[in-house]
Order: sequence, then C-alpha cells, then structure tokens
Amino acid sequence: PPRSTLFPYTTLFRSQTAKGDVMFRPGRMILAVGPCFRSHRAFLRARQALREEGMRLFAAHSQDEAALWLCEAAPAVVLIHLGLADGSPLAVADFCDYRRPDARVILLGGGGLAADGSLFCHVGNAAAILPAQIEASDLTALIAFHAGARREVA
Repeated sequence: PPRSTLFPYTTLFRSQTAKGDVMFRPGRMILAVGPCFRSHRAFLRARQALREEGMRLFAAHSQDEAALWLCEAAPAVVLIHLGLADGSPLAVADFCDYRRPDARVILLGGGGLAADGSLFCHVGNAAAILPAQIEASDLTALIAFHAGARREVA
C-alpha cells in the first residue's frame, strides 16, 4: 500500500484498489488519545477484545498525532484522556467535533472537572465522561456500544 506523505502510519489500515485508489479496510476504527489504558498490556487486551467485535483500536500519543489520525481516517469512537501530556485534550475534542462530527467522543479522567456535566457543553459530540480509574473491560464494552450506535453515513 502507498504511504501517505502526511501520515506515514496510514499503511497500517489502508489498502490500494486495482485502479490505484486508496480505500480504508472495512471495520470500525477506534482512536485512543493519550494514556487511556493503565499499561501497554491493557491496551493490547482491549485491542484484541475490540478486534473480536470487528473493530480496530489505534493509539495517538499527542495532539498533533491525533489531528493527523482525524484527517486521515473516520473513527467511530475517539477516546480522549483529559490528562494528555503533549497537547490539549479539549483541542483534540474540538477538532474531532469539527472534522469528524459523527464520531462519538469518550472523555477519560473527568473526575471533579466534569461533576456538573459542563464538558458536554464544550465538547459537541461527547458521548460519555468517565473517571480514569474505569476497568479496561468496562471501557471496552462502552467503546463497543458507542461504535455500534454510530449512524451510518452514505
């Protein structure tokens, strides 16, 4: 498959047709931005569980990397940790709302910040705000639910 000059990791989930057109492989894409899982091992277990549901889980570790993913692909769910160290998690959520308005956004690490639900006013496509201590299995089930609830766009 061809490499994107803008985003070299695109070869992980793109394929080329006989005519040379680039198309995304079937299946729902899930993007995790920041430290959404307690460890790399937990990320790999969640990736495997979602793969069994027909979904693919990818990770972005910074605001810039997340923006590149959102420009190149249309994730069903974007999981954003509010403790993102490299960039602003709310900027990622805002860019997601602008670039991919059909994507459901799940915010992690809301804690006291979201106690009054005000983040729902600032993040247009927020579907859930969860504490960072959520069990990986519960988070995976919630991701699968929101990915399945996404409207199909023709």
